[in-house]
Amino acid sequence: MTTSFAMFLSSSSTFLGLLHFEISDNLSCLLQSSRFCRVTSPVVLDLLIFQRQAKSKLLGVVEDGFLKIPAILSLLVRRCAAKDYFNGKLETISYFSFRTLKEASKNFHECNLLGKGGFGPVYRGKLQDGRLVAIKKLSFEKSRQGEQEFIAEVKLITSIQHKNLVRLLGCCCEGPERLLVYEYMKNRSLDRILYGKRSQYLNWKTRFQIILGIARGLQYLHEESHLRIVHRDIKASNILLDGNFQPKIGDFGLARFFPEDQAYLSTTFAGTLGYTAPEYAIRGELSEKADIYSFGVVVLEIISCRKNTDLRLSSEMQYLPEYAWKLYERSKMIDLIDPRMQKDGFSVKDVMKTVHMALLCLQPLPDTRPAMSEIVAMLTWKVEMVKSPIKPTFLDRRKLTSDENLSWETISNRFPSPLETESPSLTQPPNSREFDLKGKIIV
Repeated sequence: MTTSFAMFLSSSSTFLGLLHFEISDNLSCLLQSSRFCRVTSPVVLDLLIFQRQAKSKLLGVVEDGFLKIPAILSLLVRRCAAKDYFNGKLETISYFSFRTLKEASKNFHECNLLGKGGFGPVYRGKLQDGRLVAIKKLSFEKSRQGEQEFIAEVKLITSIQHKNLVRLLGCCCEGPERLLVYEYMKNRSLDRILYGKRSQYLNWKTRFQIILGIARGLQYLHEESHLRIVHRDIKASNILLDGNFQPKIGDFGLARFFPEDQAYLSTTFAGTLGYTAPEYAIRGELSEKADIYSFGVVVLEIISCRKNTDLRLSSEMQYLPEYAWKLYERSKMIDLIDPRMQKDGFSVKDVMKTVHMALLCLQPLPDTRPAMSEIVAMLTWKVEMVKSPIKPTFLDRRKLTSDENLSWETISNRFPSPLETESPSLTQPPNSREFDLKGKIIV
């Protein structure tokens, strides 16, 4: 026999909402099909993860089986106690059971695999109410800090809202399982559109819309959010596109946020070869200017419709930022543009302005790169680009042996070549550690 319950959740004198769930006689299916209807902006959404210091009250309204309330509350408390590692860190987040997500993705079948990130695969799922979602299944065996990254990602995405940022719908944390549930993006990731097996042609208007949207998303993270956030891994595969090709920045698992206006130093590198700013890859110096460097690389990829590194091309063309600079020196920037776009008609002035802006993002010294607010102003013609770029700095990975560490002495006029088809993430030695400066927050 299955019994339906509706329960009011309140904190102090604030009404938070109504929880509806079903339970079988043996209590084995508790909250497998739970729903929470929010009517205000509560501090806690998930009944399974209470803030331990909060004194919440549960008022039950039962359709059948009123006497089961004590047993239900007892089971809820036991489930809460099993999640001590969260320490009340999960706030304002919806909960999905593992069974629900397993069914939605057809047992995480290969046919629903959308892609693989640094911390695990992402699957397409369909919930019982018909909604399509993207389910990120974290693989903790790949990272000593997987659980910390999970908590950081949940906290960051649920506290940050912008039209150019991917929205987190909920999470799952049952036993060893850690999953994140995102809104589903119909056109998936930018790299698949630009140079995937099923690449799709985009006209200049759409490409510019994507570039401007990414810039506005980063501007919000760097300058407008209540937290100062550095993404650390801006790349084409982390830019998702909705049905109208509006871009949204995803994968905040590598994000860091700071309370002060200074760079953060870390000996744990978490970027991606081909997109990473030299000062971050070599010295571990991290600031929002590292994101700006990566953004410049992505802009060049969008305009040229090619990967930042392609060893199939001639030596002069293999490394996109270097090739773009050579064309700039020769006043032949028109050769960088996707040939298909040239046939479609576009404003040469607009494209050249955008390429000029991308080269400014690739400047060797972080302080010489423009802020995201300046970049948005340039793209929207609110300011003129009077500054001329200087030659960017490139890393030459071919000069490194397996025993060498990255250092400033290895900087030359080359960009790093990837170790595999898609640019991999750099890793640190097992004894690497992180440290903060002057009380900066490490999530």
